[in-house]
Amino acid sequence: MNNPFTPNETKRWMLVDDHRDILLMLAAVIGNLTDAEIECHKDSGSALAAFAAAPERYDLVITDYEMPGMDGVELCRRLRAISPAQKIFLATGSGFFTEAAARHAGFCALLNKPFPLAVLREALVGAGVKMESLAKA
Repeated sequence: MNNPFTPNETKRWMLVDDHRDILLMLAAVIGNLTDAEIECHKDSGSALAAFAAAPERYDLVITDYEMPGMDGVELCRRLRAISPAQKIFLATGSGFFTEAAARHAGFCALLNKPFPLAVLREALVGAGVKMESLAKA
């Protein structure tokens, strides 16, 4: 099987959540699904700055909704202004969003916390992340 993430072409998945424990847990779980580097941000401002500096480095962004300063919807809007085709997932425990509302806000997928691994895999496939790029879990 061909691995699209070669050492010369490091791709990253960005995770954004203001709760450290949730961020670390998501990073551990998601890190087992991909060969991409997992980059974690505890606030939207640092995530936006990192993305703006090199948007081409990110294959996927998964962000929480409820965060101080800038919520996940505003972060999504700003990321899309930089890179309109960016794959962005909303991961939230608020229960406020439906799949349709998340898509209307610019997200590729909605992950209701806590989400099963199968739901994440389905969202990745639905967003066009090739299964060959996923490590065996």
